[in-house]
Amino acid sequence: GIVMSMYALLRNAAKPSMRDLEVAFQGNLCRCTGYRPILEGYKTFTKEFACGMGDKCCKVKGKECGGGANNTDDKLFKRSRFQPFDPSQEPIFPPELQLTAAYDEESLVFRSDRVTWYRPTRLEELLQLKADHPQAKLIVGNTEVGVEVKFKHFLYPVLINPVKVPELLEVCETEDSIYFGAAVSLMDIDAYLRKRIEEMPETQTRLFQCTVDMLHYFAGKQIRNVACLGGNIMTGSPISDMNPVLTAAGVRLEVASRAGGRRSVHMGTGFFTGYRRNIIEAHETLLGIHFQKTTPDQHVVAFKQARRRDDDIAIVNSAVNVNFKPGTNVVKSIAIAFGGMAPTTVLAPNTSKLMVGQPWNHALVERVAESLCQELPLDASAPGGMIAYRRALVVSLFFKSYLAISRKLCDARIMPPDAVPQKDLSGADKFHTPTLRSSQLFERVASNQPNHDPIGKPKVHASALKQATGEAIYTDDIPRMDGELYLAFVLSTKAHAKITKLDASEALALEGVEAFFSAQDLTEHQNEVGPVFHDEHVFANGEVHCYGQIIGAIAAANQTLAQRAARLVRVEYSELQPVIVTIEQAIEHKSYFPDYPRFLTKGDVEKAFAEADHVYESSCRMGGQ
Repeated sequence: GIVMSMYALLRNAAKPSMRDLEVAFQGNLCRCTGYRPILEGYKTFTKEFACGMGDKCCKVKGKECGGGANNTDDKLFKRSRFQPFDPSQEPIFPPELQLTAAYDEESLVFRSDRVTWYRPTRLEELLQLKADHPQAKLIVGNTEVGVEVKFKHFLYPVLINPVKVPELLEVCETEDSIYFGAAVSLMDIDAYLRKRIEEMPETQTRLFQCTVDMLHYFAGKQIRNVACLGGNIMTGSPISDMNPVLTAAGVRLEVASRAGGRRSVHMGTGFFTGYRRNIIEAHETLLGIHFQKTTPDQHVVAFKQARRRDDDIAIVNSAVNVNFKPGTNVVKSIAIAFGGMAPTTVLAPNTSKLMVGQPWNHALVERVAESLCQELPLDASAPGGMIAYRRALVVSLFFKSYLAISRKLCDARIMPPDAVPQKDLSGADKFHTPTLRSSQLFERVASNQPNHDPIGKPKVHASALKQATGEAIYTDDIPRMDGELYLAFVLSTKAHAKITKLDASEALALEGVEAFFSAQDLTEHQNEVGPVFHDEHVFANGEVHCYGQIIGAIAAANQTLAQRAARLVRVEYSELQPVIVTIEQAIEHKSYFPDYPRFLTKGDVEKAFAEADHVYESSCRMGGQ
């Protein structure tokens, strides 16, 4: 995945920058090597390739690497051993492997026993499919439905892939807005808006700038390459990164249906009607989104707070769209939207109402903070927890918005330069990932040191070359054998219970399911397992002792079928008492670990202490010491 991300970057930019490199790897996770050596290796392709020490580089100062010492080096490889990178000779997908391009332009239908997949090429065909199947899911990047099907085991009998319908891929510009088709990818939206931001006056592009700033933190680049904005709107996640921006801006949407033709709706008050529901009818299709150009007296800002900066879902996010009376800091109209504070993206209309006609100053912030706390209380039982923190974030994110807009007003001399204390202005800043700066030094060994002597030499990981070149063989790379079956586990959904019923009949009725195994199929001795003491079971025998304990296993013709059948195995439980989850409860019910403490001794311990020159005694003694 990391190699392919770098390959894709070089296909799109022959000489990328370090920022391009950082963005390209937003969606790649590495939990073994770490990112420093990966990025250090790949930075050789970038414009900024140089020593990570910058101006402090030893060579800049006319010294040897390592501060002048002759026994250190910073080169892990010799460039002469590798073929130079030539952008004109990039590897491409072999054209001879493409049998025909005909299917790329045709309407297609794929059918299985449970799902039908349509790929229309004309808008009329798409609208007819939605009229015939109102509950069908439209798939573009499959970034939402794919997760629901794979991990939540949802079943959607009809799926429609509209990526060949021209009207959903349209990008056009009018005097007052830019229109993006609903299936245009987020990266294409980002690229077009960045281009127009450079070409247009800053006062007209404030919504565009707010959008590209938020898109940077929207999942990873791999997701943004395929995901579309229309899918984000229709999914209606309450923690969507873009929906607060679109809601605060009140963007105009184009929708169409076979029976009703085209109509326009606005995101804003009343658009979301419930959890993942909106006013667009089931038989209608979202065609596109209008991003309006801003006016000189309009400011749009948005902020997101997540557990980490890149590739993470929001805890709370916000967007503010404010219009001032011309040439003043008096609020003419304002919309404040939040995600993560309700089952839907929500506006704060009461707070907005009290701000109209008021000067944009610190006194207003105090009133807004109090109003937001009352308007968005967040119930103590709200999903996601962290109630107090999320309520605090509502006020914090508005304050950041206040600072960001105030700085703009000060720069435009609409507010005096000292209207906001200088020490507070940095609160409006967004985090900027610092450019990678690193240097790896190691000992330089003698040239005559034998090859079999590893002391002082940097060693390549034993499997590194096979992994980096794609030659390493993993379990999923092993070809399927004739008659091979897949095993899927039936896992406990209770932490402490007695199994009262175990029924696999529904699973065994599926074609391709060969067998179900449980403790009933093993002798007591065969069912025992453990590294030293055989005190655990292969399959739970009568009782389960933890959530996820293996109860049984399904053997079937393929992985998907085996996992599906495993979910059909019916397990009934009887909860066991007492429930012990704290130390106090364990003491109350005399639930102690058996045979504790255990002592392991070798030799005469007391004699050894008596003959020791020094004895250190601690007031804290651990069991088993």
